Amino acid sequence: MHNLNRTGILRSAILGSTLLVAAFAAPAFAQSAPQPPTLTVFADGSATAAPDIAIVTLGVISESPTAKDALAANATDMTAVIAAITEAGIATKDIATSGLSVSPVYSDPSKSSDGRSQVTGYRVQNQVTVKIRDLAKSGPLLDKVVSAGANRVTGIDFDIDKAGALRDEATKAAIVEARRRAELMAEAAGVKLGAIQSIQTSDGGGVPIFRAQMAMKADSVTPVMGGEQQITANATIVYLISPR
Repeated sequence: MHNLNRTGILRSAILGSTLLVAAFAAPAFAQSAPQPPTLTVFADGSATAAPDIAIVTLGVISESPTAKDALAANATDMTAVIAAITEAGIATKDIATSGLSVSPVYSDPSKSSDGRSQVTGYRVQNQVTVKIRDLAKSGPLLDKVVSAGANRVTGIDFDIDKAGALRDEATKAAIVEARRRAELMAEAAGVKLGAIQSIQTSDGGGVPIFRAQMAMKADSVTPVMGGEQQITANATIVYLISPR
């Protein structure tokens, strides 16, 4: 009787071990199954358009023996500059203060008998960023603000109001080019394209392409060159392939 019980226990242990080995072996067999062949293609696309927005950063720098006087002088000139901007038809929502600082002005230590620099006054810098939605107004606006008291123009950038549509066009061009390359590669390799496994796209950003055309042609007006904006996109497509 004891021998029968021992035999049953032994059979149960062997059966359990067999099932355990089978359970661990099944995923291993599944992982070793061959993957279907694929073809991965990469391509770029682009779309180009002339910008219709200019973004100008300008301001006023004022100096005076005291910080109070420097601030007062700067406020007077900056008020006149902003008035000139709004009179040119720029909405207040498109005018934003982008920098304001008050700092001491020091003398040249090399010109001092003791070799030390002294505070000789104070400098106030106030700048605004202006979005000009009519590119043709850029040149006349710069002339007006300089006449009103602006003595610092730190930069001008260009943008496209409806850049989203241009970005979509670039993405579509990238996908079309990727499909063309896939068909070319499949034909050269003697295989047939199957179902698409994945598509990934990304924006490549905007790149200015300058052209020799002035927004303003009158000699008395500051010329502004808008150039062109090229927006790029990238596409990656993975296809299943099979023999022809």
